[in-house]
Amino acid sequence: MTVPLLLALTLLLVPVAAVGAHFFAAMMRRASLGQQIRDYGPRLHEKKSGIPTMGGVVVLLLWAFALLIVHRFQPLSVGGLFVLASGISFGGIGFLDDFLSLRRRRSLGLSPRQKILLSTILVGALFLVFPQIGRVSVQVPFSTLTFMLPPGLAVLLAWAVFLATTNGMNLTDGLDGLATGTTLIILFGYLLLFSGGASTPVILPLIGILGGFLWVNAYPARLFLGDTGSFAMGGVVAGLAVTSGTQLVLPLLAGLLVLETSSVIIQVSYYRFTGKRIFKISPLHHHFERAEGIDYSYLLPNVEWPEPKIVLRLWIVQGICVGAGVLATWL
Repeated sequence: MTVPLLLALTLLLVPVAAVGAHFFAAMMRRASLGQQIRDYGPRLHEKKSGIPTMGGVVVLLLWAFALLIVHRFQPLSVGGLFVLASGISFGGIGFLDDFLSLRRRRSLGLSPRQKILLSTILVGALFLVFPQIGRVSVQVPFSTLTFMLPPGLAVLLAWAVFLATTNGMNLTDGLDGLATGTTLIILFGYLLLFSGGASTPVILPLIGILGGFLWVNAYPARLFLGDTGSFAMGGVVAGLAVTSGTQLVLPLLAGLLVLETSSVIIQVSYYRFTGKRIFKISPLHHHFERAEGIDYSYLLPNVEWPEPKIVLRLWIVQGICVGAGVLATWL
């Protein structure tokens, strides 16, 4: 497919995704299938209870359909198929998690152990189907050095990347539009790094779809990504890192995910050792919110920003991280 046609398809997908997300949200609302909010701890998001979720279903369906169109004009590369399979398969884990949460009418679906087990099985299956991906050289940040890993270590590194990225995206998906915008910024980073490469026909349609989805997902959100969407987008980002050999650059390219995940690890570890908290609430984005029912002390200064301001500023942080990742690759 020529670049003008690909760009035209990407632009067309923006309104299609916005309309599709709108109708999906209406369908979910009629079926009374909405977000389940935890009923313990500080009160943050009670007003979001019942808002339709599982918006990742719309994103994945439109993306798969768009890539079928692209594939008819230009067969997707092995790397492109790997990224597509990564997004859909890990979206399946998120879908199962969302389904169980909605069925049980509580905020917990799959247990952490079940998610790790399913993720491990999927990574193994992906490398069985796409063994060529294990032979991609890994780039060392801020250098021209690359190295090849033995097959076993390549799979182990990919497993760590998928596990970290999917869970990091899941943690980041806590404010309206935050995870969607963060994914868009990361995709633009990869597009800048590998413009005209084999991944471009896979990335561009997804950018258009997420842009349209953000119309409905931005504050005040009428439809959430859900675990279906956050796990799928984490799978896409991890798949791009593995196929491009940028696994070691990914902590920079997806820096906000690292910050969100680290804040949880730091909070839990510090509390276990000292009985005190560093953040008001973790993950990091919740520390900047106004929360009622706080009856404990924490080390960092109290901040109470409106939700749109938090999202916008964290997008800026993610943009800086992508810039650092691009420099680390080019240098």
